[in-house]
Amino acid sequence: MIKQRGQVVADKILDTAERLFFKQGYNITGINQVIEEADIAKASLYKHFDSKTDLLLAYLQRTHIRWFDKLGAYVDKVADPKEKLLALFDYHRERQLKNGYSGCRFIKANDEAGMSDERILSEIQKAEQHLKDFIADLVNNSGHQKLLTDKELTELIFMVLDGGIVSASIFKQANDLQSAKAIIKKMI
Repeated sequence: MIKQRGQVVADKILDTAERLFFKQGYNITGINQVIEEADIAKASLYKHFDSKTDLLLAYLQRTHIRWFDKLGAYVDKVADPKEKLLALFDYHRERQLKNGYSGCRFIKANDEAGMSDERILSEIQKAEQHLKDFIADLVNNSGHQKLLTDKELTELIFMVLDGGIVSASIFKQANDLQSAKAIIKKMI
């Protein structure tokens, strides 16, 4: 499938914004930097995105779709239902290693813009709820030991994953994600 010229430009802008927002943050990244590094005209940016906030929203929406596609594909490679739960930790660990322990795109965006625009907060909440729902489906199908209810185990896994990502970002290592995986393994 050949992309329309407008979509190619929009993707170029989003690719640049994604790299800059994740690497240096939303607040530090200026529109002029995005324009310069995407090598586009200012009019091209505003043709596709009305504002920097709209650009952030589009980035979060695209990131949400791509991230879950990759997560789903990763977990689908695992056959055992309990191992699928543990694969969540492996996936997050690999993402942290690949991205140089840069944390979570959604947590970063929330810290910088989640309180200033309800559309941004809503998109972040949608992505986080999607993760909770994804975990809940895995928990429901896992046949775990029932030391906790399905809901409690879902909440626990969700919280230790987010905590492990924050810890990896702070300490620049994935040991806490591995420890969390070991703890959850004992519980399932």
